[in-house]
Amino acid sequence: MTNKPNPWKDMPESTQRRIKSDTLHNLFWITDLEGKYGFLLESKDLFDDIKLPANLKGIELLKRNSTYGHGELFLVLNDKEDWQIFYTLCNDLVSITDEYDEDKAMISAVEVRLKRWQQLLKQDRNNSMNLHKQMGLFSELLCLRDIILPRYGVEQAIISWVGPDFDKQDFLLDDAIIEVKSYKTSKGQIAHISSVKQLFSDKVPLFLLTYGLTQTENGQSISDIVENINSHLNTKSNEIKNKFEGKLLEYGYMPDIIKNPFYKFMVDKNRVFLTSGNFPKIQPKFISHGITDVKYSIDLLKCGDYEQDIINFLE
Repeated sequence: MTNKPNPWKDMPESTQRRIKSDTLHNLFWITDLEGKYGFLLESKDLFDDIKLPANLKGIELLKRNSTYGHGELFLVLNDKEDWQIFYTLCNDLVSITDEYDEDKAMISAVEVRLKRWQQLLKQDRNNSMNLHKQMGLFSELLCLRDIILPRYGVEQAIISWVGPDFDKQDFLLDDAIIEVKSYKTSKGQIAHISSVKQLFSDKVPLFLLTYGLTQTENGQSISDIVENINSHLNTKSNEIKNKFEGKLLEYGYMPDIIKNPFYKFMVDKNRVFLTSGNFPKIQPKFISHGITDVKYSIDLLKCGDYEQDIINFLE
């Protein structure tokens, strides 16, 4: 981030400068009367609705219809010290606008992205992607890339990935549900279950997919897996690309602004279990009324009777 140019650095107060010349849309770097840094997106048409699309921490938003017959969306940064994060946000919005010819569709996509940024900016950037969270995302992306994508295709794989949406499980398919868990190999094969409903399904088979990980410089990082998946999206629609980026963002993955290092991992053990029947789990029907939260751990070494073939378990 420190090597990024500051586009507002030499701009006087109350000025604007077009961001790109090779675009259909009117996008500007701006400064206000106090010299604060800002971003302006102009719509060729008046807005149907001037309700603010998001509430961004440290950033003022203004959405209005100009007397000149076009819509204006302003973002103004309160503290210049945060310009690098703001610059990343603005460039993210610019990249979205490049994908749309029609202004209405472009504005809608920008507003969706602002809502995602609202959630991200609420997080503590010093701890938004700690080791535990990176292990979780790394394992879910491995499942998406190596197990779901080859069988269902990249679009269906991304649609089925509901882990970032904080659903009950991580992947919801038409004929199966997959809950993904990772653990440090050095700590033993223990899967930590964080909800009583996490291993419960009354409709389709639910599989517990586990990854034993070791942190090592010879391994792969989240960024490596994301790059692999993006290579499958090059010829796909903008909608599915935005969906994938949005889910990563909801997980807290924004490499340009988070301060944690991206760890590298090696998979030592990959196992999958069918959780029906007598698989060791706590079932909702056995939880007394009034208990709202249940967390427990499963020793995978004692679950051999329920293990499935990792290659063919979705057949």
